Amino acid sequence: MELKKRDCGIKMRLVPYGGGWTDVYADFGDEELYFIISYLGSNSFETLMKALYHLYPKNPDPEEAYDLVEFKEGICQQIDGEYVVTKIVDRTSSEDLPCVVQDIPWKASFDWYEELDGSKWIIEREPTTDTSFNVHIHIEIHRSEVKVYDYTVRYEDICYAVADACTKALKKHGFWGYHKATYNQDMNARYLLFLKSIALGNTEARELIYYDEKGEGETADFNKELELLLFDM
Repeated sequence: MELKKRDCGIKMRLVPYGGGWTDVYADFGDEELYFIISYLGSNSFETLMKALYHLYPKNPDPEEAYDLVEFKEGICQQIDGEYVVTKIVDRTSSEDLPCVVQDIPWKASFDWYEELDGSKWIIEREPTTDTSFNVHIHIEIHRSEVKVYDYTVRYEDICYAVADACTKALKKHGFWGYHKATYNQDMNARYLLFLKSIALGNTEARELIYYDEKGEGETADFNKELELLLFDM
């Protein structure tokens, strides 16, 4: 499938400028917001990538994202030989047991620390198994005064904006340069590959081929992954 640029309606720019600091500029269509991320905080720009990755209903891993994403529980029934979510609850009760349960992501929250000041992000979606959905983004910027912003956007559009910012930053600094400029923060390639595939409507780089050789596993096409990573949004 040919990779094609598009206008997602959101602009985002990521500027790691050394000394462990990172600037982020984001325009959701009305005005540009400015964020500062200090390496002293526990969350980096990668946290936003991670949140978007785990809010996708086929990716959730509570053990990897327990400190970032909140989950509900989807009770499954076997239909035509496959388990299908038929009810979503906050948590299963004794009335539901025994049952097969699927984790359903619905809310991610994190802070970007600016050393005294900072910003808070909350990203929510309807707790369903749908793979096409809107997200509501709530942002609070705490400086001399508190400013609050709320946006509702398509999931693939925020993925596009984040992937675009990451791609431009990597093409300027490289993985190693980004790591050193931000004082040991990283940009997860798996998250970036996924966000770009969603943003561009292209799943070829995520297609897995099963193999059985000295154990069982799956393999992907490395060339397609590289093509996706290098593609200018």
